[in-house]
Amino acid sequence: MRKEMDELRNAIEEKTDWSMDRMVRVTDLPFTTAVIECPVLSKFRLPQLEPFNGLKYPQDHLNTFKTTLGLQQPPDEILCRSFPTTLKGAAREWFTKLSISSIDNFEQLSNAFLRHFIGGQRPKRPADHLLTIRQGKRETLRSYVERFTRETLEVEEADDKVQLTTFKAGLRSKELVASLTKNPPKMMAKMLLKA
Repeated sequence: MRKEMDELRNAIEEKTDWSMDRMVRVTDLPFTTAVIECPVLSKFRLPQLEPFNGLKYPQDHLNTFKTTLGLQQPPDEILCRSFPTTLKGAAREWFTKLSISSIDNFEQLSNAFLRHFIGGQRPKRPADHLLTIRQGKRETLRSYVERFTRETLEVEEADDKVQLTTFKAGLRSKELVASLTKNPPKMMAKMLLKA
């Protein structure tokens, strides 16, 4: 009986050791030794960015990260080690699956990131999409302005003239439309301020 208990304990310990070893390997970073061993300056601060979860625009996240950290001018290795702190969910999962010692610089990491997540980007909409945006019956003007502005970001190459025309076309208030027709703003920013 004692021998069977010892064998069972050994089997459990081996399985536990294997599981622990596997968990440690999962947390191994995909960076080369040069990236991992680069010292971090005491004045360096991590950026406070909205974490990227794989659903938004990867290029926008990458640009925001580079711009924010660019103010501190960290070495390339620190950019590499900082970038994973801005990932969550599916993006974090992707990062943990990168091959060990496969990333030697930020350009490699950026390229891998964009290649993986660029397919999740929603294609830009044509400018005529703005014609479908109308102020709802009970929608406030403020809410309409916010919604129109959000939708404009989804449109490819919509100049001020198109935005001005489509914004007015979607308004419910005849008084506001009349006012905008009498003194038409030449820029969308002025239109939004007036509204």
